[in-house]
Amino acid sequence: MKIAGFILPCVVLGVACAVSAQQPAHDQTAPRRVVTTTRLVALFSELENQWMQAVQHKDASGLARLLGDDFQLWTPVASGPVPGEDWEKQALARSLTSFHFRQMAVRSLGEDNVAVSFVLSESVQSGGKPKVEEHFVVDIWSKKGDQWVCTDRYASPLTAANRRALPEDRKPSGKQ
Repeated sequence: MKIAGFILPCVVLGVACAVSAQQPAHDQTAPRRVVTTTRLVALFSELENQWMQAVQHKDASGLARLLGDDFQLWTPVASGPVPGEDWEKQALARSLTSFHFRQMAVRSLGEDNVAVSFVLSESVQSGGKPKVEEHFVVDIWSKKGDQWVCTDRYASPLTAANRRALPEDRKPSGKQ
């Protein structure tokens, strides 16, 4: 009986190792990843969407409901944080025509804090010409009472080189 209890886990482990050895470490033929939406991803997708709609419609009061009083933007091009008031002036001065999120992930940092990461694609009018900007973004959201507010945004522009390395999202087919 002791041998059977030992052999079964060994067989399962051996099969798992054999299967994983046959799978390539990095499959270049399947650049897309399957995305399933969790409750937190759905909630923060909606909040991020409200944020971008407020920017698109130049709705300062809508932004005020979503951003904390001490909101700051952090980027690799600024030597320090950009205060929320300065970021808001710049954001509302732009002509945002459309936006799109992909690769959204939400990580709980306790009961009242989460980190939300995603790639943000924005279409803006710049000098009369349409321009697409893409950034990798990490937002820190904190719960104040029964409302979530963003306290910090970390945004880094995507370059052509790192844009190619990002897999595209796709809906699950049920065949995986």
